[in-house]
Amino acid sequence: MIDRLEALSALAATGTMGRAATMLRVTQSAISKRIAALEREVGQPLIERSGRMVQLTAEGERLLGEAKPLLASLRDVVYGRTTRAQSVLPVAATDSLLAAWLPATLRNALDRLPGISLELHAHRGPVLLDRLRSGNYLLGFCPAIAGDKELLVREVTREAMVVVPARLEPLVREPTLRVWTIETHSLTWEVIARRLSRTKRALGFAVEVEGRLESFAALVQIARAGFANALVPIGVARDLGVPADRLIRLGDLSRPIAVVGRRTSFEHPAVRALLSELSALWPR
Repeated sequence: MIDRLEALSALAATGTMGRAATMLRVTQSAISKRIAALEREVGQPLIERSGRMVQLTAEGERLLGEAKPLLASLRDVVYGRTTRAQSVLPVAATDSLLAAWLPATLRNALDRLPGISLELHAHRGPVLLDRLRSGNYLLGFCPAIAGDKELLVREVTREAMVVVPARLEPLVREPTLRVWTIETHSLTWEVIARRLSRTKRALGFAVEVEGRLESFAALVQIARAGFANALVPIGVARDLGVPADRLIRLGDLSRPIAVVGRRTSFEHPAVRALLSELSALWPR
């Protein structure tokens, strides 16, 4: 029953059988069989298909809404035992953090904590949060979100947002700096959108978004190839080798980075030890 409910949750989060199978590390056939078995159990359709996309029916939404807290509580019980016995912490982070400074920071902390290891996962921000709410992971590292009734959010540092220019001559003399940046439903865009609109008064020029991509790493590369100026986190730009003197800072524009998890996650001794070591290692 737990496997079937997790398949339903994965479908709700991803929208396709293939992505749900990838998320749960099983085959598409396994996902289909689990959903079919669950539908037989409840006696009603739980999903409906539109081409390759899948969405939950009203009954599917109701069932998942009731089951999610129970699944999360069960995972808390299981993780409580496994982390005490093995100290293997299942954690996730957004792609842009794992592609930049976060792995080295985590490695430095773990080097001081013999006996503790991490099971790492990478997700887009909204999927990461959904899986944290469901109890799939103990912790998540991502841009800080607003208040969430199910998750505890602890801001740990701030990361500057910079522009990687598509050409060598200075751009700040232009009345409008046109950039490409990340997709609108990313967590980073959610936290910087309002701040970006206020930069004109501080900088003396406007910043206009004229294009978007799904990857900060890809944005850096299109800027280096001369396609467009790219607004990205400084950690991604540095990791991809962009010289510091080529980066344009937009005043104090930055994105807050947080550790996120269910409140019970922060009570695990191994989690507390990890966060204690990390407290002195976050990049400033």
